[in-house]
Order: sequence, then C-alpha cells, then structure tokens
Amino acid sequence: MSTFTEARTLTEYPQGAYRWGLVMLTVLATVLASYEFQLAPLLPLLLPDIHMSMLGYGGFISFAVAISAVSAFFGGPLADRFGRVVIIDACLAAVIVLVFANLLIHDVPSFVIIRTLMSVVGGLMAGAGAALVRDMSPRLSRALAFGLFTIGPVGANFLANFIAGQTLPIYHTWQSQIWITGLLGVAMFVPIILWLKDLSPELRLSIFRSEVAAMEAEGRRRPSAAELPSSTTAAFAALLRHFEVWLLVFGVVANLTLYFTLQPFGPAMFTDAFHYSPAVAASLNAYFWAANLAVLVATGYVSDRLQSRKPIAIFGAVLSCGLLLWWIPKFGHAMPQGEMAVVATTLGCFLAIGYVPWAAQFSETLEDISPALQATGWAFFGLVARGWVALSAPLTIIVAKHSGWNRWIEISLAGMAIYIAAMLLTRPGRAIRARETGEPMRETASA
Repeated sequence: MSTFTEARTLTEYPQGAYRWGLVMLTVLATVLASYEFQLAPLLPLLLPDIHMSMLGYGGFISFAVAISAVSAFFGGPLADRFGRVVIIDACLAAVIVLVFANLLIHDVPSFVIIRTLMSVVGGLMAGAGAALVRDMSPRLSRALAFGLFTIGPVGANFLANFIAGQTLPIYHTWQSQIWITGLLGVAMFVPIILWLKDLSPELRLSIFRSEVAAMEAEGRRRPSAAELPSSTTAAFAALLRHFEVWLLVFGVVANLTLYFTLQPFGPAMFTDAFHYSPAVAASLNAYFWAANLAVLVATGYVSDRLQSRKPIAIFGAVLSCGLLLWWIPKFGHAMPQGEMAVVATTLGCFLAIGYVPWAAQFSETLEDISPALQATGWAFFGLVARGWVALSAPLTIIVAKHSGWNRWIEISLAGMAIYIAAMLLTRPGRAIRARETGEPMRETASA
C-alpha cells in the first residue's frame, strides 16, 4: 500500500498543462463516481420488471441516502490516512464491479442488496472526491470554481440520460444500459488509475499557507486563535447563531426541490405525465442536464465579472417561477417533443442561474463569520440537503400518485418562492457588521 501510495503522490504542485490535465482527470473521477449510480432513465423499464413500486423505490432512496451518509462519516478519515487517490481508485473499482452485479438483479431483495452495497462504497469515496477537486483546482474566482465543482453530478446526469435516449430505441432493455454503464465506466476508469495523482500532506499544508498569505494580501482576515472551534459542537454553535446561515441554507434547499425531483424521477415524470416513451423521456431529461451543465459555468463567470451574487440568484429563481407557472397547466396534456425539449433546456438554464451565485454568496458569508467555519458551513448545507432528499423522495411519489405530477411541481414552485423570499432577506456583509460590534464574537469565545 505504501509503495502504491508513494507512486501516486506529488511532492511539487503541478504547473501549466499538466495541472489542467490533473484537473480534468479529477473532474472525470467525480463524473464517474456519480455516473455509475444513475438509474433514473431505467426506472420505467426496471421497476415493473422486478415488481417494485415507485413508492417502494422512493423509500429505498431515503434508506440509501442514510446509508451513504453514515458511510461518508467513516470514509473521510480513511482518505486522510491512506490518501485520497487510493480511496478513490479502490472505491471506483468496487463500484464498477457492483454495476455489473446489477445484471443479477431479478427481484426487490436482490435490488436492495446490490444497490445498498453501492451506496456504502459511494459514501466512502464522497469525502475523498470532494477534497481532491478542491486540491487540484487552480485558484479560480469563487463562483466559477463552484460551477466547476458541480460538473461531476450534473455531467453524470446528462451522460446517463443522453446515452439512454440514444440507445434504448436500439436495445430496448434496462440490462443493456447496465452493460453500457459498466463498460463506459471501465473506459473512464483506465486513465484515472493510470494518471490521477494525489498531493502529499506536506504539499497540501504549503498550499494552505500560501492561500492564507494571499487572503491577507487581498485584505481578508485569517481566523484568530479564539475563533478556532474546540469541537464539532462548538463549531456548529458558532455558525448557527447567525440568522444569515439559516436563510441561505433552508432557502436554497427549498429551491432545489425540483432539482432533487428531476435527478431520480425526471424520466418517470415525463413518461407518466406526458406519455413519452422511456427513450424520449431520457432524451428530454438530457436536455435539462446539458443546459444546466453549460450555464453553471457561464453563470459563475458572469457573477465573478460583475461581482454580483444576490441579484443574479434572485433573477434566476424568478425566471424559474415564471416558466413553471406556464408549464404546470400543461401537465396531463400532450406536448410536442420539440416544445418539451425547449422547456427542459430553458428550465435547466434558469435553475443554474439561480444556484451558482448563491454558492458564492454562501461561501463569502461563511468567510465573513469566520474563515475557520467554512467546512462546518458546507457540512450543515449537506446535512439539510440530504435530509430533504431522504424525506422528499417518498413524498414525491405519494403526491404524484394521488394528486398528479403537476401538484408536486406546484410544491417545487412554492420552494422557489421561499428561496426568493429568503434571498431578499439576506444582507451580504451582515456577519461582518455583527462581528465588528463584538456581540457574536463574544458568544463564540464563550462557546
């Protein structure tokens, strides 16, 4: 293990084209890590074949999210001990084997066993993948960097839906998609295991020191010794006494309700509500993810150039609300495939516009509160988001079954309205003003 780790570890930070090559390999690893788990395009074929109800599948998603979260709790320390690339390589290899094991699924118990094992492995590598993206990214401006970080899961959703849309009319079975996913996973894994490198602990430490120096040169402050939390409890206590954090996190999670719906249930929604074939439904979902992927990066660039967060985020949410108000009455009625493709593409654009500036504003707010609480803040966001995914997955199916998909989209619209209200209430820089009065800082010190 030590020899393998040493061969995959860099002691000097890569430069130029080599650094960008490693960035692309890192992004490829995040795409692969998400792509191997994609089932949404297959649900209209898979669930009837194994006699699993959509509600049962929604319940399994809740269970899988919980299992993945527990697994991630143990995966982080393993990555710190053995190295991020070692954990990523081992977990990706295991996931690819388990993808081929999906061909053995023939009923609900076999589905639950195999997909639960995949959730365990996926959780183990979650922390390592996120950390490696952070390590290997050049010093990009904040919003553009968040656009880059999101390529993994969004790109995986696009890839799975695009391939299913092109190949289901040819092969017709969900098993064919498992073969394609597994074989493509092997092809993507080869360059990762051959060329992806990790940074040595000493190199990561030197990078951190240089970033602190750059931060001070830009006039931003570094965390004082009094601000460093003594425990996880103290870190969350110092963070969650700021109302701005609650507004930003719960607001955006409400806004992402539609995103959390389209990710596992998009093709099923297009099939049930508009009666498209599974292949067409997958293609329509691919339009959404392709547009979302492109506009994530573009919006990050524009947000950084204009140095504007809140107005752009609200603008994207308002556009999304307007589109949904037009779209909801169309549910249950036939829509031409071309018209639906335009709707899906436009919706992907609008959701991206509303998200990326939020991510930059949230990161800046955490920095204003205390640079020592960045990881804690994002952990809080992840906890709330996972909790809502676990709760909303079965709720989505219950509402769609009894009241129609249009009713759930109305709930998603309400989530966007909550997001707009929350963003209007935010005050960028409020944490700085509060810190300057000394009140939160005295509370933090006492914690």
